[in-house]
Amino acid sequence: MKNNPSSNETDLRKEINRALADFQDGIKCSCGNNIWVLGSASVGNNCFTCITGESFPIDDYEIDAAVKKSESKKGRRHIDEIDPAKIAGFFDDDGYEINTDLVKKPSICLTCINDDNPNEEMLCTMTRYDQKDDKKFQCFAYEKKTN
Repeated sequence: MKNNPSSNETDLRKEINRALADFQDGIKCSCGNNIWVLGSASVGNNCFTCITGESFPIDDYEIDAAVKKSESKKGRRHIDEIDPAKIAGFFDDDGYEINTDLVKKPSICLTCINDDNPNEEMLCTMTRYDQKDDKKFQCFAYEKKTN
C-alpha cells in the first residue's frame, strides 16, 4: 500500500491472492518464466523481467510462498513429466523429484550407528529431507556409535 497509495486495499489483496493462486497453479509468463506475484497483481501475469525490464529483483519484494516454491523446484523434474515405466526414487509432496545426493547430512549423523547401515539409509535420508528447513535437526532413531 505504501508504494501504491491510490490503490484500494481490498482490491489489491484480491489481486495478490489471484496472482499467487495462478503462480501455484503453474501459470507462466509469456516468455516461459515464473510470474512475479506482486507485480502480476497490478499488471497481469508476467515475470519480473517482462514487467520491469530488469534482470534481477534486488530491492523488490515477492510473496514468501512464491520464493520458497521457486527455490525448491528449480531444476527438478515433476513426476507427471517422467515416463511411468522410468519412475524411481523419491518425490516431495508436490510431486517433484528429490535428488538424495543433495540432501545435507547433519554432523550428528556421522556419530550415529545407522550412518553406514544400508537398511536405514532411506529412512535417514527422508528424515534429513523432511527437516531441511528446520533450524535444529532432530532424529528419533539416533543412537550414538560406540568405539
